[in-house]
Amino acid sequence: MPAPPKPPPEILSVCSRWLEKIESFLTKQETFEYFQNELPGLLLNRQLFVQILDQITRGGTHPELRRAMMFENEYLLYLNSNRRFSLRMFIFEPGEYTSIHDHNSWGVSGNVSGNLEVVKYVREDDGSLEEFARLRESDRYRLVPGDTELTLPLEAGIHQTGNPTAETIIMISVYGPPNRRLYINRFDIANKRVQKIYPQRLKKKMLASQALKTLNAESRCRVY
Repeated sequence: MPAPPKPPPEILSVCSRWLEKIESFLTKQETFEYFQNELPGLLLNRQLFVQILDQITRGGTHPELRRAMMFENEYLLYLNSNRRFSLRMFIFEPGEYTSIHDHNSWGVSGNVSGNLEVVKYVREDDGSLEEFARLRESDRYRLVPGDTELTLPLEAGIHQTGNPTAETIIMISVYGPPNRRLYINRFDIANKRVQKIYPQRLKKKMLASQALKTLNAESRCRVY
């Protein structure tokens, strides 16, 4: 995969400082607390995000808009080479919410503007039935600019985020290194369903592999 475009100097400086600091941490809890304390300073730097958004509207190279992401409203701002963490921006239109989902890594998130709503869920089934999941809402709250929230990986962090306002808002998230699982789960709480969602690049490879198997099977049938 090609390297992402070089971030603006201010983003690069902040992330380099973060990387140097977390290298000395011995526990995940130290890392969580560090980013919860550090991220608000970035969230409140509105002028930086004015510059980033202006560059996007002018067709700048950062962030790379053609890069395939898990969510349509997701922009990669920074990813260090050893994947210790990444910095991502999400832009929510008025009334827009993510589906209910989990993550493969921990995340610390907050918003730059407006109000960000976070809804947490607990999974009540044991996961033994394929594509079945029963969820219960466990918490719901809103973040104002500068507030942060911690999301844990896998079933401990099933959640939904969105924009309850009439204005377009920005969420910024720091994500840790991903677990080995190659997909996230998307949940349909009304119908008690769960679906595996793969990154677009991996999904395309999987579809190509499936199509190749079909063509090879058809070729064998013609031979016999």
